Amino acid sequence: MRLKLALIGCGKAAERHLKIYQALKDEVEVVAVSDLNPERVKIFSEALSAKPYTDFQEMLKREPVDVVDLAVPSGLHKKVGEIILKKFRKHLLVEKPLALTLKDAETLVNLAERYQLKLVTIFQNRANLPVIKVKELLDKGFFGKIVLLSVKFYWSRRQNYYDSASWRGTWAYDGGALAQQGCHFADMMTYLLGEVESSFAKMGTYLVNIEAEDLLVGTVKFKNGALGTIEATTCARPKDIKAEVVLLGERGSAIIGGFAMNRLDYLSLEGVEDPTPLIEGYRENPQHPLGYSHFSYIKSVFEYFKKGERAPYLAVGEDALPSLQLIIGLYESAERGKEIHFPFKPRYCKLGKGV
Repeated sequence: MRLKLALIGCGKAAERHLKIYQALKDEVEVVAVSDLNPERVKIFSEALSAKPYTDFQEMLKREPVDVVDLAVPSGLHKKVGEIILKKFRKHLLVEKPLALTLKDAETLVNLAERYQLKLVTIFQNRANLPVIKVKELLDKGFFGKIVLLSVKFYWSRRQNYYDSASWRGTWAYDGGALAQQGCHFADMMTYLLGEVESSFAKMGTYLVNIEAEDLLVGTVKFKNGALGTIEATTCARPKDIKAEVVLLGERGSAIIGGFAMNRLDYLSLEGVEDPTPLIEGYRENPQHPLGYSHFSYIKSVFEYFKKGERAPYLAVGEDALPSLQLIIGLYESAERGKEIHFPFKPRYCKLGKGV
């Protein structure tokens, strides 16, 4: 049985989806695509042999689909997602983040639960082989008590990137380095270590002309007592440098590196002289023309939608909320200039405001 899918949004994020859907044509049939830009719709519809629409509601009225892939700007996720879930009662696949405010994200989660619909947010780095292994070792107690989780990425985004779409770098529709690029790293923090007790951050806009930040540095305290740090920036010049996740525990340490948390750079465990047998086959993602983790994640999503078989790394429903709360907490702290204790009511965070 092939899933019948409709794609809303034919921008940059959807380009990878298009190629993955072409590769998974035995599992999914893209029935229709929608975008406000007729030229983009034409390109996608021809590539996928799908019907073109510039009105997504008209598309969902006419076409028999099981699942909707929502790949519009983040600030529109709630508005469009609510219509998909409430009016058309379709399962929903959403590009990260689920929404830009916690209230909006919770609305989508609650609607999916109310109408017994499946809702999945794409956090593909959870499907990276090194992440799968470190998560498994962490859950089994190999690291013992965790004391530090440090995440950082030094990437490059120049003015032409933000000028390529009017919504990029705006508080209403996108956010800055933390909310857009850094949401994967915030998700990794809460995915690995769980609930957050407090956060503190400083941020600024240094090398580009946008509303939001291009550099944020923050500290986090987890409810399990561990401390965390995050360095999120698109200020690397002249090009991307690296990304890294460092985990320190009383009985072991690990470093996940690579450009997108796709390589295990270091692992040392007390009482384990040679960890090779533990990590064989998990050191690094294999080469894949469509991106190993993105392809694996979406393939697993289809299995979940079709059969209810849920891969442990999928961000289903409320699984997408903790990382968003952390992002908002870091922004709130930077705006207030003081530590934010969870739970909290955001007052000064600009993310998602003014849509």
